[in-house]
Amino acid sequence: MPGWSCGSPLLQGTLRDGFGVGPVLGVPLQSVVSCLLWWWTQHLLLVGRVGWLPLLPGALLTGFGVVLLSAVSGLWLPHSLRLSVERYGPLGSVFTLLSWLILFFSTVVVGIAVGYVIAHYGPIGRRLGLAPPG
Repeated sequence: MPGWSCGSPLLQGTLRDGFGVGPVLGVPLQSVVSCLLWWWTQHLLLVGRVGWLPLLPGALLTGFGVVLLSAVSGLWLPHSLRLSVERYGPLGSVFTLLSWLILFFSTVVVGIAVGYVIAHYGPIGRRLGLAPPG
C-alpha cells in the first residue's frame, strides 16, 4: 500500500481530467478516490482501534471538502500568489502556500470532527450502533 499512497499525487491530474473524458467523469473519480484515501488514512492513524464504519462519515466529508477546496484553489491560488509576490517579493509565495495549507488542514480537521459527531450522535449514529438510543 505505501507505493500506492506515494503515487497518488501523481494520479491527481489524470483523475481530475477523468482519464481524458473531462470533469464530468473526473470530479466523481477524484471524489471517490479522495474519500477512500481519507477513510484509509483515518484507519491507519488510529492504528485500527476504530472500526471502518464509524470512520466513513468523516471520510466522506473530508474527501468531498478536499475536492471542493482543490477546485476553488484553482481559481483563487494563482491570483493570490501573484499579489503576494508583488507585495512581499519571493517571501509572498511562502505566505500564500502557508495560507493554503492552513485552509487545507482546517478542511481535514473540520471534516473528520463533524464526521465523528455524525457517526456517534443522531440517527446515523443510532444506525451504526454508536449513539445512545433516544
